[in-house]
Amino acid sequence: MIPIHCARGPERCEKCKELEMKGKKFCLLNVFLNAGKIARPMTEIYVGCRRIFGEYDIIKIFKDKEEALTYSRNSNIDIQID
Repeated sequence: MIPIHCARGPERCEKCKELEMKGKKFCLLNVFLNAGKIARPMTEIYVGCRRIFGEYDIIKIFKDKEEALTYSRNSNIDIQID
């Protein structure tokens, strides 16, 4: 994914535009399935067979795929990377 700074996105936010210029990253996300009281970016995820849109915060950004996989193994987090 391309990390963004806020819900306004790179079209309307300079910090988001800077992150977009750095390119795609592997990120650990905290996804909120219920709407919160602050503006957050949204993403589409699959829970079981259901497609859900949820707000998210970026918890950690990894340098590459190998770092993400190592972190997931050490933290007992099951991830799937395409």
